[in-house]
Amino acid sequence: MSRAAADSDCPRPRDVSFHTLGTLELRVANEQVHIGADKQRVLLAMLLAHDGRAVPVPALVREIWGDEPPQSAVANLRTYVMQLRRHLPGGEARLTTSRSGYLLRVDDTDFDIPRFRARAADARRAVAQRRLPEAAELYTEALALWRGAPLENVTQGVALRTFTQHLTELYLSTVEEQVGVETALGRHSCVVQRLRHVVKLHPLHERLRGRLMLALYCDGDVAGALATFTEARQALRDELGMEPGEDLCRLHQAVLRRDPALLPRRTGTAAGAAPASPLVPRQLPPETTVFVGRRQEIALAREALRTSPTRAVGAPTVVFHGQGGFGASALALHHAHELAPLYPDGQLYIDLACPTPRGHPPRPLDILTGLLRGLGVPPAQIPASTAEAALRYQSMLAGRRLLIVADNALDASQVRPLIPADNACAVLATSRSRLPTLLATRIAVGALDEASSVQLLALTGTGERFAREHAAAMELARLCGHHPLALRIAGARLVARPEWSLAGFAARLRHPARRLDELQAEGLSVRACIARSYRRLLGTTLAGRARSARAFQLLGLFDHDEFDVTDVAALLGTDTHQAACALDELVEARLIEPVTENAFRMHELIRLYAAELAASPGMRRHNPLPDGTRQQPPRRSGMYVS
Repeated sequence: MSRAAADSDCPRPRDVSFHTLGTLELRVANEQVHIGADKQRVLLAMLLAHDGRAVPVPALVREIWGDEPPQSAVANLRTYVMQLRRHLPGGEARLTTSRSGYLLRVDDTDFDIPRFRARAADARRAVAQRRLPEAAELYTEALALWRGAPLENVTQGVALRTFTQHLTELYLSTVEEQVGVETALGRHSCVVQRLRHVVKLHPLHERLRGRLMLALYCDGDVAGALATFTEARQALRDELGMEPGEDLCRLHQAVLRRDPALLPRRTGTAAGAAPASPLVPRQLPPETTVFVGRRQEIALAREALRTSPTRAVGAPTVVFHGQGGFGASALALHHAHELAPLYPDGQLYIDLACPTPRGHPPRPLDILTGLLRGLGVPPAQIPASTAEAALRYQSMLAGRRLLIVADNALDASQVRPLIPADNACAVLATSRSRLPTLLATRIAVGALDEASSVQLLALTGTGERFAREHAAAMELARLCGHHPLALRIAGARLVARPEWSLAGFAARLRHPARRLDELQAEGLSVRACIARSYRRLLGTTLAGRARSARAFQLLGLFDHDEFDVTDVAALLGTDTHQAACALDELVEARLIEPVTENAFRMHELIRLYAAELAASPGMRRHNPLPDGTRQQPPRRSGMYVS
């Protein structure tokens, strides 16, 4: 990113540089500044990792001291900041304090991560324009900036471990891209030399092992290729207790057969090259639902895409996450249509919950295949391996501005391969999960506020009735729990029954045992939506499934808005550790939401579904509730189950 505007008030001497691709180093006048205290190095690393954005004080304290900081942590942090300012030309103008935390102003030319990114992006553009010798040279310049493992002299907590993990992934993917170019140029000996070095550092990386096998085979060393597979299999067995994956095994069989298809083609376009006239995809589906509210969420997403902390390691990514039916997909699609003019090279859309013809969720190769087709690659030219497909995908996006919408992601592994390395692109993802291992900005999508709920009812249903029966409309919104899907269904039912009054329909919803029956229309069902999250819960281990399902049913009978781990332990008749594990699983399945660190809440409509399960004969037979639960509700601190 260019920070010219941000740095306009900050002195920017050209002899200051920051280095993270190896040991953390600060150099002034080409001399390394000694930063002896490990905690001060953690501070500098966190400031650099956030790439021009303020780092909140709690985040710095947590990274430096962990979960149990001393009482003097904030005061000590101020001391570290003061000491770091003494080392920096520009002092307070370069390392500033704001209400949201501390911000380090760094120009791209003084920071090795943006320099690496820029060189790699130049290389990808050269590949796309078929200038392969120039691309190979640019890749070499980019990778020469790496001096070792990122931040290897810094003690890393959760935030920095995530940051360095993504930097390492970026490094390895760039190595693969360079290898693809060098292979296309026939420089197999150079490829072998580089890959031997990288594989030694990352012995469990199967794609790199496969690249090395292929390079050795193309260089005429069949025995070396087979030995590489043997070494890979032994390393995987010793370290992970597992066999090599399908791709590596298929390559091994092809080498054994001396398959000529493994040899590089001497005609046609180079591997990874883009078509002469790239297709401009326009894949965003039309907005089929009424959209209201969500101004704050949209503002947060715009800001994240404008100044994303992830841009040092790829395209800025926003994850909209929330309970089923809360409208994360509708929000992402609405915002994508707003953003479309900013991405003139196209918009790609993929539904990650759509099963493949074999009936299972799409794998990374399935996802990349769909995206490459959207970019105009003929099916016959789509690579058969995940690594080759990823290389082709990244090459086609180099130097272009595309928006990618990844809807209904099950986990981060589905989203990670489609994030472009070029930060001119952007990704909007939706999921019931927070996708915690993804380097992204997360935006929670919750229930609507009262005004937006009534507006959604009015726009979905018949507006005149809502104007006449405003009080009844507010009651309807409350009975729907301000749940967007429930509100849509309620509006649709009122359209289908124009003779109904709002007050009359509200009366039908007041009875808890019948409410979910009323909230279904033309294939839409609140009950079915919640059931999908419950099935996700049942996909955990058998022990976890029994414990969590039992907790979920009991909480359906709990007659208070909030509960904590002690309440759940009392309900389950177990210790707080087991209860906490059950709560973790319910949070992950988005069946409950944390309110504070120790308090949780279940949405009213989800509670009704849980109560239905608890009351069903099958559930009582397979998951019997504690004796006396229904007859004599357990009490604790004034709370009870009814």
